[in-house]
Amino acid sequence: MAIASVRTTTFLADSVIILRDLITDNVVDPGPTKTGNARFCMTSYPKRTVQYPIVTVVDRGVTDWKRGGMASTVSIQTLTIEIRVWGRNVVERDEIAQDIVDELRSRMVTLSSSQAMHNYRFGSMVNVDEPGDYGIKSKIIHVEFDAILGE
Repeated sequence: MAIASVRTTTFLADSVIILRDLITDNVVDPGPTKTGNARFCMTSYPKRTVQYPIVTVVDRGVTDWKRGGMASTVSIQTLTIEIRVWGRNVVERDEIAQDIVDELRSRMVTLSSSQAMHNYRFGSMVNVDEPGDYGIKSKIIHVEFDAILGE
């Protein structure tokens, strides 16, 4: 489902789908089966067995909500989206995360102008690894932006 821009009534879901589609269309799945990016990038944590690497894109909510002015019906929300890269090893995890960051960084202007995702910024990037040589390695990337919404 392609989303043209963030809509007022569905801004959380729209934001997640826009970022998921951007990753799906532009970051290559280096996995062994190469079954296509549809299973590589998801909008929820998997509930069944998956083949790594995968990427999850989920919203982490609104951290700031303010009015656009005294008599305005416009509101400005700061949204945080969590992009999490799950890999079989540190190298795979870091390469995919770098590809995602490069892609998002190169699209900041496009996201602001065409999808109403303004003041785009990276909040943090944190490694979360399961112990041991065979533990899943993951990296959490927090992306923040402002959504300016009408009525």
